[in-house]
Amino acid sequence: MTTTIPNSATATAHSNLTGVRVAITHDKEQTQDQADLFAALGAEIYYYPCIEIIPFDDKDLENALREASEGKYDWLVLNDADTAWVVGDAMRAVGIDPNQIPRRLKVATIGCMTEIYTAEFIGLESAFAPEVYTPQFVAEELRLKPGDRVLLPQSSTTRAGLAKCLHGTGAEVTAVNAYRTMIGKGGDPVPVMLWEGKIDVLTFTFPTAVRYFVKRLEYEGGAKAMLDDVCIACIGPLTAAAAREYGFQVSLTPQQHTIAGLVEAVNDYFK
Repeated sequence: MTTTIPNSATATAHSNLTGVRVAITHDKEQTQDQADLFAALGAEIYYYPCIEIIPFDDKDLENALREASEGKYDWLVLNDADTAWVVGDAMRAVGIDPNQIPRRLKVATIGCMTEIYTAEFIGLESAFAPEVYTPQFVAEELRLKPGDRVLLPQSSTTRAGLAKCLHGTGAEVTAVNAYRTMIGKGGDPVPVMLWEGKIDVLTFTFPTAVRYFVKRLEYEGGAKAMLDDVCIACIGPLTAAAAREYGFQVSLTPQQHTIAGLVEAVNDYFK
């Protein structure tokens, strides 16, 4: 458990979160910025990582990224934030400096968190971040030309829809299975805390986090009814839609689909 009561000027009368218990449903390493913002407002932070990311060790991704750094591809398409995190880790492993990436390689990020992770963990700025995330819309709005070369790293469980739509434009698409996902483990005893009424807020920043949260909660003997009195905070409409599909009563979705926007919306919720 990590409990932080700040003594800085950030915890002022503007904070409504002093003592509010927030459970973050992702890995601590990937959510430190979220934790820091909540803690600065006086919240108590708990971690319940629902997804374990397991990169493949067959070197396919590393080899593809080397080729990208040498100018083989026109586009790097990242369709979720976990992929951005894995790509950044792989680039560091093989010594690829993002500042040395050829200018011809443009990055497309699908989802607000993907864009944030691309900047934070890879060190590249997104050249294309669509407002609608369907494969058809992405492929159409990306405006690929026949022969354009696209690198598409993804989870082994990702559906083929995006790759097919990109292929349909005449582009040459290289899809690489970069990682697989499993139910997360470790963190704080959040199911017990939910049962005891000791969690006030659950935050979700990815649709997949919702699905794996339900799996882990049920595996550990919990039930969705334990969330009836909990503020369910989702970073964006896709994540909120996933939560509603699982029967959650979504309490809030910020207008600004960023970590800062999420924290601000939770703070406003407790006015």
